Order: sequence, then C-alpha cells, then structure tokens
Amino acid sequence: MHLIDTIDLTDYRTVLLLYLLIFVIILFRYAILSGSYYYLFHIAFKKKYADRVLTTKMPSAEQIKREIRLSIYSTFIFGLVGVLLIFLWQNGYTQIYLAPGDYPLWYFPISILLFMLMHDTYYYWMHKWMHDYKWLRRYHLDHHKSVNTTVLTSFSFHPVESFFQAIILPILFMIIPLHLFAILLILLLMTFSAIINHAGVEIYPRSSFFNGFRKYVIGATHHDIHHRHAQKNFGLYFTFWDKWMNTDY
Repeated sequence: MHLIDTIDLTDYRTVLLLYLLIFVIILFRYAILSGSYYYLFHIAFKKKYADRVLTTKMPSAEQIKREIRLSIYSTFIFGLVGVLLIFLWQNGYTQIYLAPGDYPLWYFPISILLFMLMHDTYYYWMHKWMHDYKWLRRYHLDHHKSVNTTVLTSFSFHPVESFFQAIILPILFMIIPLHLFAILLILLLMTFSAIINHAGVEIYPRSSFFNGFRKYVIGATHHDIHHRHAQKNFGLYFTFWDKWMNTDY
C-alpha cells in the first residue's frame, strides 16, 4: 500500500496537517525556484544577459508587497486542490499509476506532452475569457497590475483566478494516465515555466538553431507583451492557439 493511501481524510486534524504540509511545500518550492532564478539572471549573470532584460524599470515596493501577498493567497488555493487530488486518488477517480510497467516506457514523455497540450488549451480559453467578461476582468486585473513583471508575478493572482487556474489539474489527472513521477515533473515544469515567463529577462538562445523553438514555445518576451498589450498572447506554454485565433502579437 502506498503511503498516500494510508492518509485518513475522514479525520479533520489529519486533513488540516496535510493541507499545511502541501501549502509549505508549494510555497517553499516557489520561493527556492523564483529566488534562484532571480539570482542567476539578474545578479550572477547580469552582464551576460544585460541586453536580454525586457525592462530596466525597477518594481516599486508596493508591487513587490502585492505580489508576495497574492502569491501566498494563490498557494492557499493550490494547497486545497492538492488535498482534493489526494482524495480523488484514494477513491480511484484518477488515472495516476505507480508501477512503471503499467504503460510502455515511451508513453511517459508522451503523457507529459499530452498534459501540457490539454492544459495549454484550457488555459488559453480561460485566460481569454477572463479578459472578455467584466466580472472576471476585475479579478484578473490584480495580475495585470504588474506591467513590469518580476519572478514574484508568477503566482500573483486573485484567489478567484487561482481557483480557475488550479481546478483543471485534478480534472486532467482524471482523464490522462500519468505516472506519479510524471506528475511531479509536470508540477515542477509549471512553476518553472511561470517564472521564466514573468522574470523580465529572455533566456532562450537567439541562435538560428532555436528559431523553431522560440516560435512555438512561450518565453519571457511573448508573455511580457501580454502584460503590455492585454488582448494579445494568451497562451501558457505554446503559441499554437494564439496563432490559430489571431491573438499572436
């Protein structure tokens, strides 16, 4: 029996401790990744990437405080979804598998790509929806107050938006067979992608070898444009939907 199967979700104290543990793990991972990323590209290799910085304007203290506060709110929401996911797993509602032999080895990377494509599709339309409907725009506005984005903008969402962002995850885990390690890798990629897109420095190489990669994979430049031109560049990982729907800047 897997350790997660032994968690008693009928005991409110266990649920509370589990929730706090997930909250701390998510927040700690976010702090380590965002802090390390900022140190690498804004301090350690600042000269090397000086011409890749998208804005030289320093964020205000008010912006940083807002982003920290909203990031903590978002982590609360993400923690709740984490508990929900464990509940669904325990009750057999997900397609999560543990034995590597349950699916061919080649399926492991395919499952991650499939997840990212489906997640990107959901995010594009959800994101566009938040720009098109007045009652949702007011929640999404909290994120767009950061015109000059930072690594802390990555999780800087109103709790309502955080819910819409997170609720798709257990749904996709109920649809797509994923190994536990694939899920851990996906969660890491999600956080890292968000940091890359908001850090305010373009790290993807400019060489011709990476032309195709930059054309279809979203980076800091692509998403920075969205924060300055709100009706363009709605994608999360890939530019496909933006190109197909003529929202690519």
